[in-house]
Amino acid sequence: MPKVFPCYSTSDRELAQELAAFLERGAGVEVLLEEGEMRPGEDLITKVQEGLSADVVLVLLSPESVPGRWVLERWKSVFWDQAAEAATALATLLCRDSKFPELLRRRNFFDLRQNRLAAFRAIKRWLMGLSRPPRQAPFVPARQPWFAGRDAELESLCAMLADAPGMAVVAHTAAGAGKTALALEFAHRHQDDFDAMFWLTCGGRSVASLAGDLAAQLGARLDRDLESNLNELRRLCARHRCLLVLDDAVASTAAVLAPRGRTSVLITTRCNDLAATLSAVSFPLDGPVPQDAAQFGDAVGKLDPAQQSMLAALCACAPCGFHVEMAARTAGADSREARDIVASFLAKGLLAPLDENGPRFLVPALARDAAASPDDAKWRLQHALTAAEVFDAQTSAGADLTAHWPDLQHALVWALDASRDSANWELACKLARRAVGWARVHDRLAEAFEILQDWSRAAEQRGDRRVLEDCAWEQIWILEHWDRSGEARILDEIRRKQYSDQLAFDFC
Repeated sequence: MPKVFPCYSTSDRELAQELAAFLERGAGVEVLLEEGEMRPGEDLITKVQEGLSADVVLVLLSPESVPGRWVLERWKSVFWDQAAEAATALATLLCRDSKFPELLRRRNFFDLRQNRLAAFRAIKRWLMGLSRPPRQAPFVPARQPWFAGRDAELESLCAMLADAPGMAVVAHTAAGAGKTALALEFAHRHQDDFDAMFWLTCGGRSVASLAGDLAAQLGARLDRDLESNLNELRRLCARHRCLLVLDDAVASTAAVLAPRGRTSVLITTRCNDLAATLSAVSFPLDGPVPQDAAQFGDAVGKLDPAQQSMLAALCACAPCGFHVEMAARTAGADSREARDIVASFLAKGLLAPLDENGPRFLVPALARDAAASPDDAKWRLQHALTAAEVFDAQTSAGADLTAHWPDLQHALVWALDASRDSANWELACKLARRAVGWARVHDRLAEAFEILQDWSRAAEQRGDRRVLEDCAWEQIWILEHWDRSGEARILDEIRRKQYSDQLAFDFC
């Protein structure tokens, strides 16, 4: 934990205490408050020199702390040369009107006189930037081009989540109320208040798939069972000053995914009682719903055939976020045409930017409702065929398909549900093989096991003993890897008695 040494006069002790409490809550630093106080007869520059053994020195300027005369050679040697030699970051804080060298304004200078809270937040962001690792951010929240107002709500969320670790639940039962837009705008504006940000669009997704996505964003490869993975994820999040957004959450997923510790959690939901369930701060969205379903219906009705096809393809993609490439391939559009249509959809509010990495997009709920048509099943089939093609083992060797993984999961759920006829069952089996193989290669075994369970249930309904045999083999291997040998033996017994005469699939 970085150590911060504040140099301040006794008359500024109350201010120093307030600052120390704010920084320790929000930046995860240790403030050496007692050591930094100037005793009678002590000199500010000598005190700064004493603090250079810490990671950071904060110099609080006030009439009582500043020296009667600033000798250039002396203060510059300590503040700049010796601080650089000791690798100690140094900032100057103007608490009250004082005489000081104007040169100090050029480096890490903060004025606390007008808006103390804003200055505290700026100091916290500066401190966090000193220790932020130089790596690509796992999630970069996109600016919402149509977002306006909500300043009071954003300030309240800042106090709840950015100033200190906390958990807030933004609730509204109506689609189009602006819950997701508010969460994205908050995340976009406050990126510098956190070491990292993570976003999970929950919806109807399982805990295993959400945990797998969070592990991927954290850069952790977790190959244990679901409960072990969840414990490790909560431990990792609790140690770092991060923001985790659970969008469109329900109690069953939020309760097991939301960590405590130093991570702040922002949850959006249609469940008004979720905050009480989680012992979190309730943040209801008041006022009229900012989006009008009739306006979306009118905008969709004016689209030309190519735009209609593209919107249908976008709606068929994973609701938790997708790359335009997947939608373009689903619609059979070339990349230039797709880019032009996407730009027009963004201008009309029919598409929302989610993550600047990629980038990824969302179709707002009201736009999705307005675009619904009898052809939806046709587009879901086309999307499933496209996902199977993208993840084809022959053509995707060596490619990083992590960005398209939610689309494969989404396509598989639809295909298993629509597998009453033989053609869709064959497609469902192809998608399942691709999904299990990809998840296994990437050590996402909890997700692979869940897919095998879902696939087995569908095969049981169809009486497909060949699929049941193959799923059993894979589940036995995973259970043994998890040291759950008793369950593996029971499943192997069932396999030998019921399906052992079947040929196995190739998952590679």
